[in-house]
Amino acid sequence: RTMAMASSSGEVRRRKNPQKANPDASHPSSPPNNFNSPTHQKRRRPENNHEQYSDDNGNFRSSSGSPNGSNAASIKKEYDEYAWFAVFLMALCYFIVTRGGQSSRGGVLSSFSKPYHVVSSSVAVAVAEGNKEKSEKLLRSIFYIEKSQKDENSLMLIPNHRLEVILSSPPDLFNIVGVEESVEECTYNNEVNNQNQNSIPYLSHLSSTTWVHDEELGRGYLLLADAGRSGRIWRWEVGGGPITIGRSLNMERSGCRSGLWVNADGKNIGNGTCPENLFGDSSEIEKGKMSCSKSSTSDLSASPPLLGSASLAVELTRNAERSTVGANIVVAEWGEKRIVRVEGETGARTPLVVLVPHPSVGEEHQQHQQWRRVVRPNHLTYTPFGDLLFSDNFLESGSIPDDNAPYNVGVVYRRREAVHVLPIPAEQSRDAHGWTAATDGGDHGIENIDVLFQTRGFIEGMALGADLSTLFVFVTTDTVHFGKTKRVYKVRLSADEDDQDSDDGGIDKAGDDDDEFAVFHEMNATDCESDVRDPSNGSKLTVDEKGTVYLIECPSSVTLLDKEDGNVVGTLTLDKLQTQGKYPSLSSPLTSISFGEDGYLYITSPSELMRIKSRVEGMPLPTNLVVPPPSKKA
Repeated sequence: RTMAMASSSGEVRRRKNPQKANPDASHPSSPPNNFNSPTHQKRRRPENNHEQYSDDNGNFRSSSGSPNGSNAASIKKEYDEYAWFAVFLMALCYFIVTRGGQSSRGGVLSSFSKPYHVVSSSVAVAVAEGNKEKSEKLLRSIFYIEKSQKDENSLMLIPNHRLEVILSSPPDLFNIVGVEESVEECTYNNEVNNQNQNSIPYLSHLSSTTWVHDEELGRGYLLLADAGRSGRIWRWEVGGGPITIGRSLNMERSGCRSGLWVNADGKNIGNGTCPENLFGDSSEIEKGKMSCSKSSTSDLSASPPLLGSASLAVELTRNAERSTVGANIVVAEWGEKRIVRVEGETGARTPLVVLVPHPSVGEEHQQHQQWRRVVRPNHLTYTPFGDLLFSDNFLESGSIPDDNAPYNVGVVYRRREAVHVLPIPAEQSRDAHGWTAATDGGDHGIENIDVLFQTRGFIEGMALGADLSTLFVFVTTDTVHFGKTKRVYKVRLSADEDDQDSDDGGIDKAGDDDDEFAVFHEMNATDCESDVRDPSNGSKLTVDEKGTVYLIECPSSVTLLDKEDGNVVGTLTLDKLQTQGKYPSLSSPLTSISFGEDGYLYITSPSELMRIKSRVEGMPLPTNLVVPPPSKKA
């Protein structure tokens, strides 16, 4: 009975609990407490469109009748449908800002987009050769020329296709001063730096550029070799979209790392020391790690020590789609006095050239050839067969009875089958700095390196001709009687790669036979209008796909030569010499010229990168002629 009462009371309690929540449930006419009933839904349906309620199946729905998840997906879908329009508007705004108007990059709002600075807007037509129509026709096929011209001797370039500076750095003013002079001069430099947001120099002495095509990215980029101080290799690229990626550091200390082969010059660097790549940091100046420049304008143009990377080349790959495709980069290291190949997979630096035969003239040296370490290797050029051509400039002691003063000697060498030199392991790369030959075993490679051309002068440029069987060599000779003379030699390369070997182990020199070379173009330095100091370090010659030769024979202009007779076709001259900051006498002579695969011709000065739009490309190099892998000599 007690249990029944408890059960009965429990039932009552269970009945009372819902009644407390819904007092109307005890009324006979009241409907059951069902939240899913149509009557309750109608009474409880929210008026706010964003409020949710439960339907008959227990699903939460919005006031519009659709489930909450599907409603969010529907809204997201609507946004996705109009996303392309937002991207289109942004791209259109960028196009308007950067592609129209009067500036180099143009645009109605070009003043806000900081357009590139135009340094040359016209090309002069050569009239002295007597064939002006031919010259003008050739220039129009190379550059983008306006249809209507005011000056018959000068062709105006289309506004968006002129020579423009795309990368600029304050000059690297390297000069050692005493401690008593440091405070005053550093303060002066800091005042100049404070007026320039880009006051810290990062380009020391640009000497060459080369184009690299990346198959994974589907586009290419430009590598810039900096020969100043210990050297750097910079990378300049434009992204696949409308935004320029710009510059990035590709390699630090690209020319000097160990200091084993650095000789003290008594002024700038010590024996066995690689100069620091420190530019304009006042904190480093206070620590004594960097020098300041003197205030006199005569000392401001003093160049920094050149121990960096002077020249670059992409290693030729057999049967590649193009010659610029390759993971390995060849670098001429001035601080280490050698030519190395930077392996793309491991980063190891495989020595390709360390010792070269001395260009002895007398017959007494033929049997016992002298070898020496390269001094200033430069102008790296691959042949279609996989051989590496390079130049070397050095001072020779006076051997002429009437002249005991040292003089410049320029030599063009060939490293046979350089593409087949085996890579060294990464752990051996550091020890290779101390090697006195291209291999640890001391093998000179006497059968693989020979002399193609030698001259008493300074080689400033080198490039293969359009027929791939000739080599153009740009030489500057400075003598007391004739002054500074600039010549372009046309050197014939032998088609038979084996006919250069001789039984007596001698060297074949193209300069020994008049049929092997000829003067293609000649001029005197006094013909240059500019009196700017012309640096002798750089790659100042290139050839386009039609065979036209481009030459920097004057500090502030590019000369175009006809491929047949070497006559001047036209001249691309800077509108005015570039100056930096407060230094009106500090100009920027041109140092190198080369073609990219993006439709531009690239030109450098020590601290600037310039480009001009071109209708032609650089001379293509076939890859199917590379000799098969390796012979026993390689």
